[in-house]
Amino acid sequence: MSSAGGSFFAPHGLFSQLRERFEHRAGQEAMSEAVGRTLEGGVLMVEAGTGTGKTLAYLVPAIESGRRVIISTGTKNLQDQIFGKDLPFLAEEAGMEFDATLMKGRQNYLCRYRFAEFDAQPLLEVRDEARWIDTIRDWSLETETGDRAEIGELPDRLRLWNDINAKAETCTGRKCPEYEECWLTKMKRAAGRSSIVVVNHHLFFADLALRSAFGSVLPDYDTVVFDEAHLLEDVVTLYFGEQVSAGMLEDLARETETLARQQGGPRKGGGGAATLRAAAADFFDPVRDLLRNQVGRLRFQPADRGGPDIEPEWEVLSAALDEVGRSAPGDDAGEMIRDRIAALQEAAGTVLVRTDQDFVYGMEQRGRNNVILSAAPIEVSSILREKLFEPLTAAVLTSATLTVDRSFDFFKSRLGLDGADSLTVESSFDHTSQGLLYLPTRMPEPREAGFTARALEEIEQLLEITTGRAFLLFTSYAMMDRVRDGLELEGRWNLFVQGDGSKVALVEEFRNTEDAVLLGTTSFWQGVDVPGEALSLVVIDKLPFGVPGDPLVSARIDRIKEHGGNPFREYQTPMAVLELKQGLGRLIRSRSDRGLLAVLDPRLTTRSYGKTFLRSLPPWPVVREIERCREFFHG
Repeated sequence: MSSAGGSFFAPHGLFSQLRERFEHRAGQEAMSEAVGRTLEGGVLMVEAGTGTGKTLAYLVPAIESGRRVIISTGTKNLQDQIFGKDLPFLAEEAGMEFDATLMKGRQNYLCRYRFAEFDAQPLLEVRDEARWIDTIRDWSLETETGDRAEIGELPDRLRLWNDINAKAETCTGRKCPEYEECWLTKMKRAAGRSSIVVVNHHLFFADLALRSAFGSVLPDYDTVVFDEAHLLEDVVTLYFGEQVSAGMLEDLARETETLARQQGGPRKGGGGAATLRAAAADFFDPVRDLLRNQVGRLRFQPADRGGPDIEPEWEVLSAALDEVGRSAPGDDAGEMIRDRIAALQEAAGTVLVRTDQDFVYGMEQRGRNNVILSAAPIEVSSILREKLFEPLTAAVLTSATLTVDRSFDFFKSRLGLDGADSLTVESSFDHTSQGLLYLPTRMPEPREAGFTARALEEIEQLLEITTGRAFLLFTSYAMMDRVRDGLELEGRWNLFVQGDGSKVALVEEFRNTEDAVLLGTTSFWQGVDVPGEALSLVVIDKLPFGVPGDPLVSARIDRIKEHGGNPFREYQTPMAVLELKQGLGRLIRSRSDRGLLAVLDPRLTTRSYGKTFLRSLPPWPVVREIERCREFFHG
């Protein structure tokens, strides 16, 4: 078995017979062999650059292992690619025999029972959404999966979807009259029969947290492959923490109203929902006041240290929750409401008490109305060791960005995997001819007054060279907005700006528009793929150091200091290196791609730590003069 995956990709192996333009990739063959050995027992980290064929390199040995393997991805795009393209290729073209199931989070699926109830008595927050009810009804009669992704035109943030999806909080399980016909039931049963189960990190770790509380969604497994593994620490931090939010309470109030209405109560405010909303507003308003004009998360401090004094308001809110529980009917639906209330009160207790020294407590405003109070683990390495890696037989973690300064040590330490094996697979791209890294001279420091004006000058010159076709990636919304304003004054480019539409829609419009320029912050630094001539320039304004004022970043800095370490060298710089590698990795996505990469932050060349960044990047030629960019692009 250990060499089977490798032989598939050998110079005269099966893969060579399936592709007309086959080109042997030694790295792909080596990775497949290493994965095959690891699946017999162990942990392997693989940094595999774009163009190495890493997805097939782990899928082939996973299938040939004969065991159930969970494939977990960081993005739904990759999840859909694996299930819709790579696995069908291996089944239909390579003749490999296996059963596979695609599993997404519950909220991606329509609940038959909830939709029937809703359709009988629609209660819409947004009146314009009524037009989608017929679309969903017609689709529900034909779909075999219940996955909302099948309705391509369905808006990402459709409010009514929250009332009809299969979320756990409203699921009665086997007691539901639609249980046997439920799309989730069918998906779970299919997964139980499958050797390959394709999930995403959010579902995987939500399930892992549930297993800790004696519940689960995924079938039993002892082998996992994590693709886009650089995202793991953030996802684990989310699912092994606690949250209480205004959105969660509004969701509960709406569910309460629905139950009350079904029992002949008023259309709005029944079942204690009106009292609950009022108490929730009183509880969150002091937090909103503190967060006004703030960007990002703040530490959630006790009142005697400048935090909001909301203990009295919590007592009132908790009493309102108790009243909702008492008003709920005695059936299964009412029991679900009471379970949600108990979970909310437990989470709020954890967040409000703030006594666990291994957690950091934060508060943030997300969107116009949603305020979130949270408790997050400062370190996740011990959680991962105990809950995941020690019980597993085998695990493979792969991504294009796992190393810092050619070493896996940082990533291993963050995930508690100091003893893991590692492999670096170089990209098959010719970086020396496909890309050019431009580091302009005479740039002010990012904190200096003239930085924005000089950055805009450089951006305008670069856009003229490439005729747009550019991603401009920023570390803050403020800088993005200032550059947007400057480019709009010029009026030369078709601008697509984060926040003006969904990520998918913006990228699609960018891809199909001439003279296009896309401006984005953090979420556009990864998971965006635009191969070909539509993208010829990626500009990054500043080195992406984490915001020191962010509660989680500051808590991790403090923890390293407590142990006598140097947080800038041991944490802040390595994290920024991985982020920069992701951002610059948006450009060269195929062997025919060619373009310019620019980093406008002078610290890359003026500070000693800049060498760590440069040594961590692919071997693009570095130039300092804009004329060299013109020569490269037009020469």
